[in-house]
Amino acid sequence: MSIRLLNAAAMATAVVVAAACGGSNPSPSNPSITLINPESPAAHVAVTGLSGDELAALAGDDLTAEQWPALLRVAVDAAAPPMLGSYAVADGVLKFIPAFPLDQGRQYHVRFDPSRVPGAGAANRPPVVAMVSRPASTAVPSTVVSRVYPTGDQVPENLLRIYVEFSGPMGRPSGIAHMKLLDDSGREITGAFLPLDYEFWSPDHTRFTAFLDPGRVKSGILPNKQMGRALDPGRTVTLVISSEWRDQYGLPLKEAFRRQLRVGPPDEQPLDTASWRIEAPTAARRDPLVVAFPEPLDHALLLRSLGVTRDGASVEGDAAVEAAETRWTFTPREPWRAGTYELLALDILEDLAGNQIGRAFEVDNFDTVDKSPNPETVQLPFTVRPTGTR
Repeated sequence: MSIRLLNAAAMATAVVVAAACGGSNPSPSNPSITLINPESPAAHVAVTGLSGDELAALAGDDLTAEQWPALLRVAVDAAAPPMLGSYAVADGVLKFIPAFPLDQGRQYHVRFDPSRVPGAGAANRPPVVAMVSRPASTAVPSTVVSRVYPTGDQVPENLLRIYVEFSGPMGRPSGIAHMKLLDDSGREITGAFLPLDYEFWSPDHTRFTAFLDPGRVKSGILPNKQMGRALDPGRTVTLVISSEWRDQYGLPLKEAFRRQLRVGPPDEQPLDTASWRIEAPTAARRDPLVVAFPEPLDHALLLRSLGVTRDGASVEGDAAVEAAETRWTFTPREPWRAGTYELLALDILEDLAGNQIGRAFEVDNFDTVDKSPNPETVQLPFTVRPTGTR
């Protein structure tokens, strides 16, 4: 990774020295960790007090993506993975610019290791560690969990994922630490969710995807044999989301969230489009096309995997998911015309247990699943009849 030089004007912003959070005073032989522009979403970390030789070595050497975090590491805590971002040398300091804004009110663990400076004689200098943070917002917490999918009261024993939607954008760290499932005696079900370094957020950061460990969901493989599925049919579980989950301003949620779910039998059959019921509208109106399913399907995939065409051209309109994810509706921008249309369904569409069109989750091997970026399409024709006909 090459070092990108930054505009000198960026250094004219306010500086808060991390000594207040455990850092040290800057000097040529005693580096200090500093937070630049802490009041702004553009806040970034800087290491001051480096010698000219050290700065020249860093500016002239292309460190790898693995070497940079070993030199200067910024994370939510000492044990967490390093944050994504870029590194630069400018105006006599080494900078780390996070890929996403630092959360207000959250402390970040920063570690600089002088021994990692290329070619520097700094092997005997100990690492410098500090905690830095942006000031917490003085606003009153207002963000809440607005909806959790699936929305139905019953889920299959082999439920694969849960979507959590918020009323506003959330902070960047993963939410798994703030989510748990309780059994019907109130005890936490250990290892229910799959811990991932990568965070599955919607682009606007208002929707988080939590996966139940597929190794436990899928029968016949080692985690399933050792631990079994997290959910037991015939029992109830309670999803608990802690109010400590922070929003984009570093504020906790307004309130914790709890929801009870009944666990039904496992769902191990592939989706069969022949079981779908298509209710076609009549011409000259904008009444919605309605597609009903015999079971709940994955909410997010329903919005991505279904569409309408006529003579090979896409029909513009607005889709919605209703009735606890058992119904999909499509309202066209222009009135329907009499004739034949096609409902298009991508074969990546899934039910709550990960079964796809024509392919059951249970029969797939993890190493042979089709990873093609171009999923196949199933066409289901329907007829829009002229007004006044049956």
